[in-house]
Amino acid sequence: MEDTVDIKEDNFKEVFKFYKRRKPPPSFKDVLQVNDAFQEGHHIPPRSLSVREKEEIQSLGLVPPEGWQIFSFVSHPDLLLVRNPFSENGQLKWIEACLREYPQNPNKTNLESCNITLSDSSWWDLATFSEGKKNNLLKKLRWVTLGYHHNWDTKQYSENMKGLMPQDLKRLCSLVAKVLGFQDFVAEAAIINFYHENSTLGPHTDNSEPNMSAPLLSFSFGQSAIFLIGGTTKQTRPTAIFLHSGDILVMAGATRQAFHAVPRIVLVEKTPWIAKSCDNSDSKNNDVTGVTSENKDNYRLQGSIEVLEEHALKYEVRKDILNYVKTSRININVRQVLKPTMQSLF
Repeated sequence: MEDTVDIKEDNFKEVFKFYKRRKPPPSFKDVLQVNDAFQEGHHIPPRSLSVREKEEIQSLGLVPPEGWQIFSFVSHPDLLLVRNPFSENGQLKWIEACLREYPQNPNKTNLESCNITLSDSSWWDLATFSEGKKNNLLKKLRWVTLGYHHNWDTKQYSENMKGLMPQDLKRLCSLVAKVLGFQDFVAEAAIINFYHENSTLGPHTDNSEPNMSAPLLSFSFGQSAIFLIGGTTKQTRPTAIFLHSGDILVMAGATRQAFHAVPRIVLVEKTPWIAKSCDNSDSKNNDVTGVTSENKDNYRLQGSIEVLEEHALKYEVRKDILNYVKTSRININVRQVLKPTMQSLF
């Protein structure tokens, strides 16, 4: 009898299954679209930064905080969504880092379970070679962990499973947190999830960190997603929210222990990670992403075939990255593991 009651009271599962459904596809009319006309929350002004921090924030791919749109939600007051914080080139910078830089040793990935050993090679190099493309390696990477590596079996962190957090990611999180009013945030662990068109993330809570008072920062890049956020039990019917490329979602306060999930990836036509100067359709005026017949001759006249080859390589890498995010979403989840008084987990 108790099991029957629990099933009936799992309102989260009901909503999750609705948005996951393929036939017939669900209606998105109740999914909150956070835009200029958003009525279900409040606009929050950004906190000020020093001149030096403003310069630093732009080097990390962010636009000045004055251009950010920061919203809270009436139904979830401790949940924040930031729109427009990244420049187009900034989005591409982090997409490229997630694809080319982070899936390398000694960072942990799911690839071992697929009998794929990286050794000294990067996943991106393996996946984009002809043999890797033939075996569809681009679709096999599902997660990467940085810093304190999440143990998927025990749900606990350990000093024995710890790597270095990338310094640029740590600084990005520190400055974003400061703009949002969270002082002294230290990024100590990250899980990067790679979603494809039919990928989902089931209902769960993130409560492995000793420091549950620090916010969880979530960065979205690539295709859009429907994000569900509920309460501390599955009895609470979740709110559905659209997350788009470049959005930053912050779970703090009560939402830090709330059930959440991603039941659906939504393919969109917009490509906000491509600046006009990087659009392949205008390669004649673009000396970063395209090699055209015109600039081939220019390079040869300059006597620099090495520059041409480097240019062509950059173009191929950029083309593969843009093709990847046409159907995929990348989500970087960052959290502070230790309490301010802790030096380690020991």
